[in-house]
Amino acid sequence: MKKLLYIFIIASSVLCLASCEDMLDVDSDRYVEVDDNDLDTPSDSVYSILGVLTQLQNIGERYILFGEMRADLLDVTSYTTAAMRELSDFTVTGENEYTNPLDYYAIINNCNYIISRTGAANSPLKNENAVARAIRAWTYMQIAFNWGKVYYYTDPILSVEDSKKDFPVYMFPDQKVEFLDLLIADLEDCYGVKYPNYGKIYNFASDLLLVPVPLLLGDLYLWRGQSELDYERAASFYAETIVDKRPSGSYTWPTIRWGYQNFLNQNFETASPSNSWTPSTLAYYSSETITAIQMARSASDGKVNGLAGIDGAVGFKASNTILNLWNNQSYMLAYSTGSGGGYSSHFTTGDLRKQGNSLGTITISQGKGTSEKFSILYKLYVDDIMLYRTGLVYLRYAEALNRSGRPNAAFAVLKYGLNPKTLTEVPAIIPEDEMAPFITVFNNPLYSAVLGIHARGCGDSGFNPLYTVEDGLNPLLTKEDSISRVEDLICDELALETSFEGNRFQDLMRMSIRREDPSFLAQRVASKHGAYYNVIYELLSEPKNWFLPEPKKK
Repeated sequence: MKKLLYIFIIASSVLCLASCEDMLDVDSDRYVEVDDNDLDTPSDSVYSILGVLTQLQNIGERYILFGEMRADLLDVTSYTTAAMRELSDFTVTGENEYTNPLDYYAIINNCNYIISRTGAANSPLKNENAVARAIRAWTYMQIAFNWGKVYYYTDPILSVEDSKKDFPVYMFPDQKVEFLDLLIADLEDCYGVKYPNYGKIYNFASDLLLVPVPLLLGDLYLWRGQSELDYERAASFYAETIVDKRPSGSYTWPTIRWGYQNFLNQNFETASPSNSWTPSTLAYYSSETITAIQMARSASDGKVNGLAGIDGAVGFKASNTILNLWNNQSYMLAYSTGSGGGYSSHFTTGDLRKQGNSLGTITISQGKGTSEKFSILYKLYVDDIMLYRTGLVYLRYAEALNRSGRPNAAFAVLKYGLNPKTLTEVPAIIPEDEMAPFITVFNNPLYSAVLGIHARGCGDSGFNPLYTVEDGLNPLLTKEDSISRVEDLICDELALETSFEGNRFQDLMRMSIRREDPSFLAQRVASKHGAYYNVIYELLSEPKNWFLPEPKKK
């Protein structure tokens, strides 16, 4: 047991709700009389939850930086700050500005307060109680993934004496199961509770600022991964989320693609593809947004996304790893011949999501007639932070399907999409022994427009004979071989589809832990470091080096 003597400093540990800065400072600057701060009216609930949502702004940028700078897809430039460069190089010390988890524990402490005041059986605010539990669980997960060490507590810290208590400490991933089981039990207790609707917040629908409990349970069981049953539970929760969050009305699968005329003219270097994919990745504009952190539009309103300015535009670049992955994809157009369902096949190379990730270029003068050109990464140059969108959930769903012993179903998510045609095809694409309710739920006309995730940037992947589980090098002799190969493809697809969204390091870490193979993460992250490949590979071959250090005591 350790005490949080330096994490919870009373000035910031006796935390105020951001919606009412002196709410927990009723009679003294040293402690809180909780009886003066009951949460028992709808207005109380609105202000308390909005306060926590405002606190999430404080960790929004770090969600991106921790997940991408430490991974293989986002690289540094000559303009990257020293603190961010340390994240990329794994040279972070306790003095780095990003190492302090205080903002995360501040969110947890305020969630604990809300939960403690709304948990009674007759509380009219059970909906808010569920919201606070979900935010608390998600925040605890971020601490585990980034620091590898969690101080776990569920009662609010309201005084100096509270902060001196002993708190259970869970090391991640060594105590992964024990830690995740705590979060699972807490969320299952509020599963099925309907979230409140606060309308729009600065023109942003409030339900898009809340993490659905089924989605979090899917993540928790995916990480737990102790049996095929865990993965079936994860797949079931992800399927439930996809169904629940499907956009109403007609639905068009987001793609970025070439047309037949582009193949006739061979004008791939000068033409612009049709693009409905890029807007689907941007929280404010996307019909696929499930959860986002709404950042302030001006400093007077809260925390602005500092990655979206000119410094962010020139401080990051796509790594050679992701550029090569995009460039090496096979693109196919299956052009209908208009007779008997026939089609002509047209091929080129390159995943168009590469173009979809680029907003344009900016040129920075360096004096003496020299300049440097930067490609602005669309997903970083936006106001809000996307946490979950449909494309990501489909890929985690595929990951869960695969590890539940259903590699054919998982690959179908990538290549064909789960739709009535895929699920009734003869001969069967998905064998009968892989079918389950969390798959057949998509045998519904509502999902007729769903295609493979790979088709979002690689054309008609369902027709492409080059996109296959077989790699031509390593024969798939067993079911386990197929599962491993499909997981490799899912890992690649996570890069192609969700690059720069803040998930990458967690994805690599989860798969490495599952495989009991640190080199899975180490070789991928090292791939962006060029001449320093061996240094980074050796460093990350030891899992203890995956995590941030605790802040230096002052």
